[in-house]
Amino acid sequence: MHVSARVDYGTRALVELAEAWSRDPAHLTKGDEIAGSQGIPAKFLEGILRQLRQAGLVVSQRGAEGGYRLERSPDSISIADVVRALDGP
Repeated sequence: MHVSARVDYGTRALVELAEAWSRDPAHLTKGDEIAGSQGIPAKFLEGILRQLRQAGLVVSQRGAEGGYRLERSPDSISIADVVRALDGP
């Protein structure tokens, strides 16, 4: 099975958010932090996070205190959800 860069990066971003969720489900993580820690180009990650938000996997908040967090428990998100959100059905 071929995994696109978009799905690879999206999965890595969600793993980062899942780790933050395990510490504090309300914690917001900045996109730049995710991009830096995972080695993902920031502009490309912004588009991926936008698609994940539209699919209902992440929530975003704007502003100085803003960032991203998972919409629901990491246990309820599958790789198939990520593939469908980023590459289509």
